Amino acid sequence: MDRGSAKHGPQLDEAMAQEVRGYVRARRDPRPAEWRSPEPLTDEVPADFERQDGIGRGSAPPGMTLADVEDRSELARWLGRAVFPAHRDEVMDHLRDQNAPDHVVQEVLAAPTDTLFGSLGQLWRALHDGTHVEAARY
Repeated sequence: MDRGSAKHGPQLDEAMAQEVRGYVRARRDPRPAEWRSPEPLTDEVPADFERQDGIGRGSAPPGMTLADVEDRSELARWLGRAVFPAHRDEVMDHLRDQNAPDHVVQEVLAAPTDTLFGSLGQLWRALHDGTHVEAARY
């Protein structure tokens, strides 16, 4: 059985294993010089990683709640990109084929029947009147 990583090759896997081998065996930092030890991990997000539009980890876009983000994510999970562009009935058929939960199917049932939706964002705005959906991508 191959226990290698799918993200990088066996040489890098071996180098990474060698790097922590001392920790595993000694259960402490084996390096005699402190400057050779790696720095500990932190939960702080560097300022460089914060987005300019105010969206950070664990937050919602302006005008949306975290519940709205969760609902939109669940709808996206069942739909994907392959179904679009589609009318409401095609979206409903796709949801039923994917065995989506009834509450997701019922939500899409409220969408207009004569509109061609080009993306999940267009469908979401039609379902929620565009009132609490971000208007533009940054």
